[in-house]
Amino acid sequence: MQETLQIIGIPLLKIAVLIGGLMTAAAYLVLLERKMAAWVQDRKGPNRVGMPLTNFKLGGLGQPLADGLKFLFKEEFTPRHVDVLLYTLAPIVTLTSALAVYAVIPIGDTLPLQLTANGGPLQLIAAPGCDVGLLYIFALSSIAVYGVILGGWASNSKYSFLGGLRTSAQMIAYELPLGLGILGVVIVSGSLDLGTIIRQQADTGVWNAFAQPLGMVVFVIAAFAEAARLPFDLPECEQELVGGYHTEYSGMRLITFLIAEFLHMVTAAMLISILFLGGWHFWGITGSGPIQDDQWAWVYSLLRVGVLMAKVMGVILFFMLVRWSWPRFRFDQLMALGWKVMLPHGMVNLALVAVLCEPVVMAAIGSGRPAVFIAISWGVALVTWMATAMVQPGDPENRPQTHVEPSI
Repeated sequence: MQETLQIIGIPLLKIAVLIGGLMTAAAYLVLLERKMAAWVQDRKGPNRVGMPLTNFKLGGLGQPLADGLKFLFKEEFTPRHVDVLLYTLAPIVTLTSALAVYAVIPIGDTLPLQLTANGGPLQLIAAPGCDVGLLYIFALSSIAVYGVILGGWASNSKYSFLGGLRTSAQMIAYELPLGLGILGVVIVSGSLDLGTIIRQQADTGVWNAFAQPLGMVVFVIAAFAEAARLPFDLPECEQELVGGYHTEYSGMRLITFLIAEFLHMVTAAMLISILFLGGWHFWGITGSGPIQDDQWAWVYSLLRVGVLMAKVMGVILFFMLVRWSWPRFRFDQLMALGWKVMLPHGMVNLALVAVLCEPVVMAAIGSGRPAVFIAISWGVALVTWMATAMVQPGDPENRPQTHVEPSI
């Protein structure tokens, strides 16, 4: 009975805590983003709604609860012209895939609790031992695109259909640079497991952000596009498409789409922190090896969770600041950036890392390999950015250029 509880109960407990934490985080991150928008625009954000049935405002901390109740009691209106099955299935597919990726994303290292069947510490990941975690994340991210396209198609509306088409083109264009940005990390760490990638950065003391700056820039920009965040929110830009692919949705179906979209940003922040910012590692604070079973075990365990969460929050704040600071791209600019800039940059980074990780090159570099690797990577990144600026100079006017032949 105890063994059955350990095999089934612990994973179910992890899943419950993970889903509950993600739903709560999504609600309050929306409040944080609204306050960030107010700060950028020099105005007051939501500050009225506090504790229900009391006069305690709490700085607007009750706003997420009010928003959730509003959506819960809204009418579930289904237009007559939609394909009801696909119309209902689309938000379910999108949210399910957005949540399922967290099965292989660690939220820390371990906790000194003897709850597992093998008697070891509790690993802070829903599905430990998954050696193909990055492939799993990529597969589910691709499925999420189908949910958006289904919603646009099933709505039987021109606005929704155009939003779905834009989504498919944008995701295809930026999934390639996203993958190229990750491949350099996979080559260096020799694994697709996120925990192994963190440990490789902790053991060497060199985060991939310093060793592969070009790869990180490519990955971050592609992650913005994959999460459809400004300045890449073309699938649902209000000025052109009303609401994009979810124009015809309301009530709980709409909030399902919105939560999934926000979770994509959180997932991108988690991956950036793990792949390029060292995960739970920080010099002189968290240590680098396995946590020893002594009186400091809980301290180091909680420090590693705190460091990872702090990095994730920093990246999320960066996402929010960019959203309220940058104007939206035109669609031709978005496609040109993906195919003409990000894709070549990703290929340059991949080729550079592959060459530097060759055994012959590693033997020639010798003991100074980390410093030489960083110096060469930054040199190549700077040359690549300068070459891009010279080959593709910026257009001073943010509108399509037309060449009119002079009349005779």
